[in-house]
Amino acid sequence: MSFARAFSALTGASAVSMAAQVVRGKLAALLLGPAGVGVFNQLTLAWNIANVAGGLGTFNGIVQHGADALASGEKEALRRLSSTFTLLLGAVSLVIALAGVLSAAPLSHWLLHDEGAHAHLVALLMLGVPVGVTAQTWRALLSAGRAVSQLVRAQIASDLGGAVVFVALLFHFGLEGAVIGFMASHLILFLVQSLYIRRLFGPGHLIPRASGFSWRIVRANAGFGATGLLLIVLNNLAIIMVSRLVIDRLGPEANGYFANAWRLASVYLGAVTSTTIAYFLPTLARAEDDRAMAVEVNATLRFFLTLLPPVMTGIMAAGGLVVWLILSRAFAPVAVLLLVFVPAELGRIVADTILTQFLARRRLRPFALTYLVQFGLFISLSFALVPLLGVMGAALAYGAAMIVSMALALIAARASFSFRPEKRTLRAALIAALLLGATGAVCTHVAEGLLRYGLCLGAIGLWAALAWRDPEARALAQGALRRVRPSR
Repeated sequence: MSFARAFSALTGASAVSMAAQVVRGKLAALLLGPAGVGVFNQLTLAWNIANVAGGLGTFNGIVQHGADALASGEKEALRRLSSTFTLLLGAVSLVIALAGVLSAAPLSHWLLHDEGAHAHLVALLMLGVPVGVTAQTWRALLSAGRAVSQLVRAQIASDLGGAVVFVALLFHFGLEGAVIGFMASHLILFLVQSLYIRRLFGPGHLIPRASGFSWRIVRANAGFGATGLLLIVLNNLAIIMVSRLVIDRLGPEANGYFANAWRLASVYLGAVTSTTIAYFLPTLARAEDDRAMAVEVNATLRFFLTLLPPVMTGIMAAGGLVVWLILSRAFAPVAVLLLVFVPAELGRIVADTILTQFLARRRLRPFALTYLVQFGLFISLSFALVPLLGVMGAALAYGAAMIVSMALALIAARASFSFRPEKRTLRAALIAALLLGATGAVCTHVAEGLLRYGLCLGAIGLWAALAWRDPEARALAQGALRRVRPSR
């Protein structure tokens, strides 16, 4: 399966996921309000950190080593890998779940400054950590085998099933129902992926063997684990810390605006990250040399820089409408924040794509250092700007951190792999930046309505005329037209 087809498949799953999240987000916005949605976001971010800690950051390492075992046809090596991490991560996640339940009250206060009022919800979420960790282990194995269709089906089942539970319980139990619905989606993912693991790799991968446990495999994955743990914990911790800053300075409603602007921009574009890990990393790992790897990276960058800018322009131009459809009128300030968060996500995606080279070549220090700088910059700028600019200060801090991260990724990749963006890639980046810059200027000075929509549509037209000169862009557009054209 080509990268474009893998991306299309995972984007299809993301579209279903987005539809499910739209339903959940709309109902949560109406029934819980900005403050309640902000609380729910803080709780789920805390679960994400516990889930990553329980997985010891090993996801990328399992993908890498699993891809190596499959490429060489070493079925027993894959079995040892599966047994080792199912046992190890299961034990670690159980310890974390128990610790989280016992410390639920102080965790609740640290997250929400609520004197432990939401401790019962923290404890409930912590109980689901072992299920989430095991589901991610199996997802890593499916990603190693580039089992895109199975990943897509599992994600769709999880999102739709979780949405049904979420909606059913939210009306009767409020925030408690939302938390149970969140946990239900991960339980469904666990169950569906177990079926696919059994079908693709055999039942031995579901039931680990104690004799298959190997400390050598653990040590070989230690670098990936430490780096992955650092990366994802920092990403979630950064949002939690900034959210807590916003709560202390501006109140829980303001945090509801910040949390949802970040979620709309980053979480709803999750197909890009999923594609990078599920398909792109194993592809780069199989590249013969740095030159071949650079060809793949440049092609992938052009793909993203061609596909995403017009979509992002639409979100920015119709921000008020998007917020009203997905949330409610009470979240109107989110639309302004999207003018910063959405283009910042393009910088994040570009940086992540470039940095995947370090994972493929197991050069983990530059990879980790870049994200450490990103984390430090986001936190420090937020503490400096939020008192001056309010929630927009947090958005600007996020945007600045993503831009710096992208620049550092380019510098590090050039120093390590002699990687340079090709002229066609630079051209795609330039016209993408011009489109998003023009959109931001229009949206800043023109109120949302037909005039703004018309101007942004014209900007997309000019961008398309420039992009059409690239043969890859033409092929991408023609392929999309063939998919939507009715068959005769």
